[in-house]
Amino acid sequence: MKKIMVLAAIVALASCGGGDKSGSGGGAASGGGSGWFAGRNFNKHMDVEFASPGPGIDEGKDYNNGDDWVKKWTQAFNITFKITPFTWENWEERLRIWINSGDAPEMFVYNYNHGEAQNYAEQGLVKKLPDDWKTKYPNLARAANDVPLNAMAEETFGGTYYLFRPIYSNNRPVDKLSPHFSAYIRKDWAQAAGVTLKPAMKISELLDYARKVKAANPGKVQNFYPIVNRTGSFGYFFHFNNGFAGINGPAYYRGNDGKYHWAGADQSTLQTLKLMVPAYREGLIDPEFYTIQDPDDLGAFYTSGRSALIVADGMAWKMTEMEQHFKSDLGLDFDDVVEIVTVLGEDGYYHAAPLTNYWAAVAFSPKIADDKLDRLLQMLDYSCTDEGQLEIRCGIKGVDWDMNGTEIVSRLNPGESLWDKYALLPVYVNMLILSDDFQFRDPNYKAAYRQKTKDMYILRAQSSTGETFPPEPDWNVVLHSSRALNLASMVMADEYAALVIKSGDPESNWRAWVNEKTPLVQPVLDELNAKK
Repeated sequence: MKKIMVLAAIVALASCGGGDKSGSGGGAASGGGSGWFAGRNFNKHMDVEFASPGPGIDEGKDYNNGDDWVKKWTQAFNITFKITPFTWENWEERLRIWINSGDAPEMFVYNYNHGEAQNYAEQGLVKKLPDDWKTKYPNLARAANDVPLNAMAEETFGGTYYLFRPIYSNNRPVDKLSPHFSAYIRKDWAQAAGVTLKPAMKISELLDYARKVKAANPGKVQNFYPIVNRTGSFGYFFHFNNGFAGINGPAYYRGNDGKYHWAGADQSTLQTLKLMVPAYREGLIDPEFYTIQDPDDLGAFYTSGRSALIVADGMAWKMTEMEQHFKSDLGLDFDDVVEIVTVLGEDGYYHAAPLTNYWAAVAFSPKIADDKLDRLLQMLDYSCTDEGQLEIRCGIKGVDWDMNGTEIVSRLNPGESLWDKYALLPVYVNMLILSDDFQFRDPNYKAAYRQKTKDMYILRAQSSTGETFPPEPDWNVVLHSSRALNLASMVMADEYAALVIKSGDPESNWRAWVNEKTPLVQPVLDELNAKK
């Protein structure tokens, strides 16, 4: 789930340049005029272990002293990061092994699982934050308050062990927050194949597009498979037909009958399977999609230009990234050749589980020294200020951006990416607050892309019903934890992919799979139903 987001109230902001470079509290990150740094002392140098998922580590970049931006931050807080990257595929399992063996990095990004997280807290495998952390780090506390689960987990665990990272804060686009995955489609190929695209399309309509484009092959692609997606993104086809498919949230939900159900056993899952299996066997889908790693699936779309449809983040930053690749790698104008489409279920409605307004959590090793924890919490606190957010999103004032009244004006060259210019990833971009929110203000994205992102959030909400996209999360499900739930743990995208590539009759395979999983999921359903 992905994947890079943040908050953005912009007021009168201090300069990013100049200031004390000693790391002694003079404000190297923000300038000597920063009130936040006044009276703080960071004289003691600290080495910090940090682990985070994607997009990985660029070995050509120095994440501590390699450029002016990271140098300001590491010198301001007098920190050197020792970074361990995760791929999206090994993130959860690798971190799970480390935590359980007592070898967790000092600071890490955790794909939160409530039952698992409760066990870690009870066993002392993650660090409990000081009881007065909200008073000591008020900006951090304010941002954390944007995620209701922070308060719920604190009450459940008897303290704060995890800092959930808010997706939206000051610029929430709609009341019902939806997953932002959308379909990117080669509209020039659609036109050549005689296919009319719409702002919102059913799964079957997308597959029909792929079928006709494959037959026409206007791009003259050898071994042409119109849909190229790694397993995690491919699983969204099941999500689009049932928001509780377990791809971007829980696989359990309360139905109209008042009882809890497991989405894997729903007819909607069988319906999707009956669409995807023929598409796979026809060659509409890359035959080895389940082996593809991030970002090779995206590369097939915007670098080599050998795919016609990709499911990816429907975000301004992703549109900008694709625009640059289409121009540099394919010599094409992204706006002319790509359409971004909201995907509907076969009933014509948008399906989703409402977001809890967070993605992943920051946690700490129980072995981390108290003074080092304090340093990191101060860094997180500063990152949550308006000033810190502007620096993370826009770079160095006077170099990368300026203010024109209340508007931010970018000074980057056309096509220049702040993320490419500075080693912001993976440490800084999503330090706590995610970048989704700021994209609506970020001058480095075209106004059209910012508006398109917001419009798609609105369209998804308008294309849904209270049943296909409930207004609030079911906290019974979100906060449920038990041994039964742990035993029933499975990566639903992998499960669906295995069913798609399996030979034989899709419905028979699905029924056998449901029968196999029922002994695992039924105890979970019994527990949830007992909560009513």
